[in-house]
Amino acid sequence: MHPALRVFATVYIFLMIFISWVIIWLVQTITKALIFPFTTAEQQADICGHIFRRISFVFVDVLNPFWRTKVLKALPEMKKDGKYIVVLNHLSNADPWFAIRPILPYDCKWICKGSLFKVPFGGWALKNNGDLAIHFTAEKGGWGTKKGSVGALMDQARACVRRSQPIAVFPEGVRNPEPLGPLQEFKLGFFTLAVEEDVTILPIAISGSETAWPRGDWKFNTASCFVTCGEPIAAKGHTAQELCDKVKQVISDMRESHPDRKRLQKKD
Repeated sequence: MHPALRVFATVYIFLMIFISWVIIWLVQTITKALIFPFTTAEQQADICGHIFRRISFVFVDVLNPFWRTKVLKALPEMKKDGKYIVVLNHLSNADPWFAIRPILPYDCKWICKGSLFKVPFGGWALKNNGDLAIHFTAEKGGWGTKKGSVGALMDQARACVRRSQPIAVFPEGVRNPEPLGPLQEFKLGFFTLAVEEDVTILPIAISGSETAWPRGDWKFNTASCFVTCGEPIAAKGHTAQELCDKVKQVISDMRESHPDRKRLQKKD
């Protein structure tokens, strides 16, 4: 992509993201004021989550000529009384936007870095959504976790699945530093939760998003992101490690079937 066009794309996408955040926060604030007398805090958060994802979809997906999300296989139906965790591999900070199209019309509570909740408008909107924060410290290269925060996060996640509110997680924890290479190790935490709560895992494989917002770069780029949603995987009958290994293999296999990955394999 020509450097000048890349700068234009970066300005355009940042502007669309910021405008969407302002609109989302305003709509959420007005909606909460109107429904406050006859809804619970959880219901308000769920409604705000749908507002966030739908407006984000319009501004950052539909009205974005630089990014294309190609859903190769749709997400299976989620039952209203079911317990679900959506599990995705992680390549880019753009992944949550690319994941909106395949997950709609459903909404998930996303696991987000706590620092994101401090971002004006966008972070305020995340808080309105009831999205779940994980708080990092300077330890382990900036990826240490604040004491007690993981337990609180898992308690919140458990409460979500118990009321049939899906959650979405990146079990790799951080963006893959080698996006063209194999998946990183999946952390066990949410698979342990899935086994304990008899949750159904919905695996999603993403490829191509690493070019949209490259790791370590502030500039955006054109990208075609491929997404495949796998068949539901019941946690029942698995240990946490067995479930983790199975889901990781499924996501890896789905990703390798994507057109961009096949082109890469031919080059090798």
